[in-house]
Amino acid sequence: MESTGHYWLALWEHLSAAGWGIVLINPIQTDAFRKAETIRKTKTDSVDAVLIAQFARFRRLEASSLSAELVDGLRQITRYRSHLVEERSALKNRATALADRLFPEVAGFFGGGMGSASCRAALLEFGTPAALGKADVRRVERVLREASRGRFGREKAVELKALAKRSVGVTYASEAYAFELRRIIGLIGLLDDEVGALDAEAARMVEEIGADVLETIPGIGPVNAAVIAAEVGDPTRFADAKKLIAFAGLDASKVQSGAFEGAKATMSKRGSSYLRYALMMSADAARRCDPYFGDYYDSMISRGKHHYVALSGVARKLAGTILAVWRENRPYEPRPSIQPEKGSGD
Repeated sequence: MESTGHYWLALWEHLSAAGWGIVLINPIQTDAFRKAETIRKTKTDSVDAVLIAQFARFRRLEASSLSAELVDGLRQITRYRSHLVEERSALKNRATALADRLFPEVAGFFGGGMGSASCRAALLEFGTPAALGKADVRRVERVLREASRGRFGREKAVELKALAKRSVGVTYASEAYAFELRRIIGLIGLLDDEVGALDAEAARMVEEIGADVLETIPGIGPVNAAVIAAEVGDPTRFADAKKLIAFAGLDASKVQSGAFEGAKATMSKRGSSYLRYALMMSADAARRCDPYFGDYYDSMISRGKHHYVALSGVARKLAGTILAVWRENRPYEPRPSIQPEKGSGD
């Protein structure tokens, strides 16, 4: 059976319940086999069925198995979270574009732009600079104090009112812009709540799976621990770190033909993009907060490696640490600084 999109799962469950042994085939494999068999652009259900049968004849295939139900559920939640975060980012970009028309000075005033809860609260409450400039300073102060959890008070409110009165934002169709901006900010707030709920549920499931030990590793917080646990599933199914690295698509691709050999090995990216992203983000945090990973990163930079090449090297080191810590279910123990051998981690 080819694992195409989400369509295979219901058929898998039905056949498995009937006692059939099922082999799950990656569509990348069947596509490569198709290209080797014919140069014609023919793709129909009947042709694909024959192709899969022929593929099975030439390859030694073993029956596949689904991951544990709890792991699969966690994977659903972490991937849905990723989708919501992307949607939220798109909404913040749209809100920023609208705010730049209405009140271009406000993003710099709060520093974080639409990432600032105080900025969003002020725009949600007042909409336009004109309305904010006319508002009672006590009302502005209350909005800022609540949104900032007490960090901003009267002084910030006075400064914001003065800025609003000097604003060079457009007045043409400003009410329509403000209406749209308020709706978008409301949606961002809803997504914040949804992401928070997903994080809480994912944390509970990670603990139930027994993968919370991952959070003891430098750079891996609750969010990335959940993604890693969901995508990896059972750490014992990987014989070594190289297998996990390949599964994440962090392994190097190689180009060689005759006497020619590619000078630069690029990341294959043939694997779980969710796991790869989590490892790269965790690696970036780990190299900042842990000497072992930080010195490894610095040594690669000193040898002229690009930031992302060095970061992928740290991610591969991190993969080995993840397997060791998770398999043994033992908290991470800080290790001394390392100086990698020349050519390692490229």
